[in-house]
Amino acid sequence: MIDYLKEWVDLSPYIGGPAYEGVRYNPKKIQRDDFLEVAPFKMAPSPFYADGFYLQGEGDGTHPYHCAGMYYFQEPSAMSAVTALQLQGDERVLDLCAAPGSKATAIASRLKSGVLVANEIQPARAKILVENMERMGVSRAVITNNDSAAIAKALPDYFDKVLVDSPCSGEGMFRKYPRILEEWSEDLVWLCTERSREVLENAAKTLRAGGRLVYSTCTFNLEENEKTVLWFLDRHPDFEVVESGLQGGRSGFLGLDLAKRIFPADGGEGHFVCAMVRKGEAPRREAPLFKKEKHPEVQRAFADLLKKPPQGEWICRGNYYYLIDEDLPCPAGLRILRAGMQALELKGKQWKPMHHAAMCLPKDAFRYGQELSVEQARRYLHGETVPCAAQGYGVVCVEGVPLGWIKSSGGIGKNHYPKGLRTLR
Repeated sequence: MIDYLKEWVDLSPYIGGPAYEGVRYNPKKIQRDDFLEVAPFKMAPSPFYADGFYLQGEGDGTHPYHCAGMYYFQEPSAMSAVTALQLQGDERVLDLCAAPGSKATAIASRLKSGVLVANEIQPARAKILVENMERMGVSRAVITNNDSAAIAKALPDYFDKVLVDSPCSGEGMFRKYPRILEEWSEDLVWLCTERSREVLENAAKTLRAGGRLVYSTCTFNLEENEKTVLWFLDRHPDFEVVESGLQGGRSGFLGLDLAKRIFPADGGEGHFVCAMVRKGEAPRREAPLFKKEKHPEVQRAFADLLKKPPQGEWICRGNYYYLIDEDLPCPAGLRILRAGMQALELKGKQWKPMHHAAMCLPKDAFRYGQELSVEQARRYLHGETVPCAAQGYGVVCVEGVPLGWIKSSGGIGKNHYPKGLRTLR
């Protein structure tokens, strides 16, 4: 691989060196100044994403701040793809290859009135996507588990922005995950190239005229990057490459000067980013919405937990009840894993509040919220009870950010943090 790229860039000085690590804060949960004050690690600003930093030292994925969704660990150059989307906050956005959720959660953090559809074809990875979207408090989203052709068929010309962070040969991850180097081969490069071209073809069908398509990979070779973009442009003369808006990195090769390359010498493990627009202009095309369902008993049960319940429509899937925004699309023929906020479960005749609701709403939305120290929060994450004076369901918080549910009685708050998420001592 190094020999193949040597006429373009010399990667040999970086083999065996330490990998760049990064972190970005979640503006839905914490503001920049507060994050800088409480972050339990040292950082330096990153040029690739406004809310991103280089992580200096090791991050702790079991820290209560992380479990509360205040921040997300992500390789610095990988943040560049979301920057290139140039989000304004009100767009319909598709993340077509979304797992594990690094870019999808970043997109969601920048949307205000916009809508996100986050798709992942692999079921196991889609499950991880749901977990990360939940931890980061994402509710204005539909999470799907389909191939790209199904998405294109269900939502043609629907989106304002589309991200294809394509599954690739991962050459930019060799230092972080040496096992990827062991799996690398030229055959893998060609396999990934063919797959990327198929995904790009379907992605184009989902974008309305005037919309923006960002194609990215975390690999270095020309086949998966510039040559794939040139192949796509040859087949789609209605698309043109535009400025990415990225700081740092260097120009793409093969005449794609507006594309961006990030190598280890540029301060990142490796990313290729190319932004394109579909020429022309077209109004937004509508899609089927979720059917309105009447569940007054659910609304009352949820209202009992909150000072001011959020607005939305209720839908039921099995024993679970979801609060969704009225404009979330419900396209036919897709496997939808999560839509809106999973709020309540009906167990027998008892209503149980779901973890997703605790992660989506601010502390002042709940009737009862108890602040914990970091050490108390760690014990809560282990599954321990919490002393409290209130009665019934409430949330525990760290630095004012909800961490999960408790149910209080007799001065003791029974732990309702999901057992599958509990940390070990």
